[in-house]
Amino acid sequence: MADIRENDIESRDEDGSASVSRLAWISSGLGLLLFLGSVGVLGYEGITRGNGPPVITAMVEEVVPAGPRWLAHIRVTNDGGKTGAKVQVEGQLMAGDEALETVAAEFDYVPAGSEQKGGLFFDRDPRAHALRLRVLGYVEP
Repeated sequence: MADIRENDIESRDEDGSASVSRLAWISSGLGLLLFLGSVGVLGYEGITRGNGPPVITAMVEEVVPAGPRWLAHIRVTNDGGKTGAKVQVEGQLMAGDEALETVAAEFDYVPAGSEQKGGLFFDRDPRAHALRLRVLGYVEP
């Protein structure tokens, strides 16, 4: 028959009452610290982040060949206080003041304080022309 030992978390004192082990106290303390830390971070974000509109910017990270076309990897960043949905970004290849080619991409969501990545496909090499990115608009979710 198996030897039955006392539970590591709960043991009995001499008078028969239950006592909690040191490991249980340490685990509970760590759990409390993690909980309080999470509440603190969320509270700080809620207080310091404004409720202003999304402030969305777009930038090119790199341009690579993609078969017979060219792919411009872009990063869209929202430094504002609210989420932007259906964020539309337009890319134009420019030769002086003339737009040679215009393409667009749409990002489903760009939450406040975050970034999303995507790409724009061009028929011409964007490295040979000026590539202008514009954020056209967003919808409040």
